[in-house]
Amino acid sequence: MPHAELDPKSDRYTPMENLLYRRSPFGFWGTTIAIFVISFGSFLLICHITQRPPIYEVAADGSISFPSVVWIGFVLSMILTSALSLSENGVRLWRAVEEDLVRALKPSGENAARAFAAGVPVSWRGRYLGFFAAGALAGLGFNAFMIVVNAGTLERYLSSIGLWFLVFAPFLYGLGVRAGVDVARESSELKTLVRDHLQVDLYHLDRLHVLGRIGLRAALSWLLMAAVLLLFVAAPSQMTMGLISIGISIAGGMWVFWSAVKPAHEQIREAKSAELERIHERMALLRDAALAGDVEAASALAGLTDYEQWIEQRPEWPLSPSVTQRFALYILIPVLPIIASYLFEKVADLVLGATS
Repeated sequence: MPHAELDPKSDRYTPMENLLYRRSPFGFWGTTIAIFVISFGSFLLICHITQRPPIYEVAADGSISFPSVVWIGFVLSMILTSALSLSENGVRLWRAVEEDLVRALKPSGENAARAFAAGVPVSWRGRYLGFFAAGALAGLGFNAFMIVVNAGTLERYLSSIGLWFLVFAPFLYGLGVRAGVDVARESSELKTLVRDHLQVDLYHLDRLHVLGRIGLRAALSWLLMAAVLLLFVAAPSQMTMGLISIGISIAGGMWVFWSAVKPAHEQIREAKSAELERIHERMALLRDAALAGDVEAASALAGLTDYEQWIEQRPEWPLSPSVTQRFALYILIPVLPIIASYLFEKVADLVLGATS
């Protein structure tokens, strides 16, 4: 991975992709669009210059078609753009939920909670560089395979769209591997934080809704990236493969969401069980006196019975209604590639047909 900047306020550092966004004068969406334009724009430029392959081909009957490699370049550019933007969006989410997360924890967990928004632990720098390098080598291996199978020589490969793949594939593979490691690291840190520092107050379970929002963001990142990857296979002409892939993507998003909120769910259940046990012990002490006609004991027992029912009815998942509603909408995201693929072909045919 390229050099990264140390965060002087903690033992964390800011990865280069996040520095790119923070130093860009175009804002989040402007920078995201610029990344895609540079990536796919350079792909189209090399296609136009080398004509290997051309951007589009005109058949004898005047019909226009796109080489499959153009679609591959488009999807890879989408993957690169999504990976960089989701990384920055993740940091922004940690900043947005920081105070709510601190309120959901015991005081002992405050520093660990605030560290999420501060970047990557410095102790992980070597591992991140190593994983990025491994991914980059895999990208070079992909190019070597393409040279042997398709081009035959390096010179011929460089005089075609292979030049774009030689530049972008190592970075894309390296970033992909590093992003996977980063997701695993964040998930592990969050589970440790919840296990060691979560404060379950049955009177204020709404404070734990922040964990549902974090899980929602993790699921959204998964579903968005899955949707981009599905552009490779989900097409109107490949409906069966598309439906299978969409099903797998939705199942993965549900697993990611469930994994993020499950540790808190378990602690809420434990807290409810402990409180119910305490209530039952107190009820057992009052039972005999209440049955013997002690009005005060009977009144206390009735109050404990109401309290028991209230505890039993407390929600066991750290989810607000808005989070569950949004997640129900998010799982539809993997359906979009089929629509996007269809619209891409139709719009391109209309545009090129009008200019030919």
